[in-house]
Parts: sequence; C-alpha cells; structure tokens
Amino acid sequence: MLIPVENNKGFFRDKKSDAILNCSDSDYQQYLEVKNKKINEITHMNEITEKINEIDQLKEDINEIKYMMKLILSKLDT
Repeated sequence: MLIPVENNKGFFRDKKSDAILNCSDSDYQQYLEVKNKKINEITHMNEITEKINEIDQLKEDINEIKYMMKLILSKLDT
C-alpha cells in the first residue's frame, strides 16, 4: 500500500517498509538519459585512450626501426 507524500508529487510512502518511493516516470526517464549519457562518455574516453596507446606503440615501433636502420647503415659504412 502506497500513501502519497504531502507536498511531494510523485513520492509515496510504502506502508509496509515505511520507505519513501519516487514513482515519477519523468524522473526515471531523466535518470536513464543521464545514465546512458555517462556510459557513452566513458565508452568514448576508453576509445580515445585506446587510440593514444596505439599511437604510443607506433612511436616505439618507429624508434626501433630507426635504431635498426642506423645499425645497418653503420655496418655498411665499415
């Protein structure tokens, strides 16, 4: 049994547990929108972090290739 909370539209008190419940559909929809937005932001940031890690790995690979090329050139010069 839910009892409306005075001066608080959408809020009800559960008679059994004495808990206050928010039964507003619009508040729930707003919560879901904020939650989904945060999930999308986190996903986007993870993608950016992955791209940064890939770039860092490519830089290391290029430096290694440059080092090997220098070694090869030094062997050819002697």
